[in-house]
Amino acid sequence: MVDLHTLAVQPTGHGDPTRDRHPVRVALRDAGMKLACLIPHAIVGDPTMADAKALQQDLDAIAAIVDPVVNAVGRYAQSNFGRIDLSLFTDQLRDALDGNATFEIEQAARTWEEEWEASG
Repeated sequence: MVDLHTLAVQPTGHGDPTRDRHPVRVALRDAGMKLACLIPHAIVGDPTMADAKALQQDLDAIAAIVDPVVNAVGRYAQSNFGRIDLSLFTDQLRDALDGNATFEIEQAARTWEEEWEASG
């Protein structure tokens, strides 16, 4: 497991000017800035299907930010080892969430709406 405190206080350069240009570090920095600026949807009051769709959009936004990091790792590995199937490093999070977590949110919203309508 990564010790986040140790990681946070590590110097970035160590006298090596190429380290800060490492393609995965660049992708991580970009992702970190985008994730820090992401404002997730807040459900206020009773949840609706619109809330479920907004949460799905949050997941899509997160995947759009994180998937390029995974792709950068694949491209970096390929540049060093060759013979890497880059399709295995493309849209991995998005593909994992699509139809799984996104479907679960939508189903939960439908069930909640049905139960709410039946109760009142």
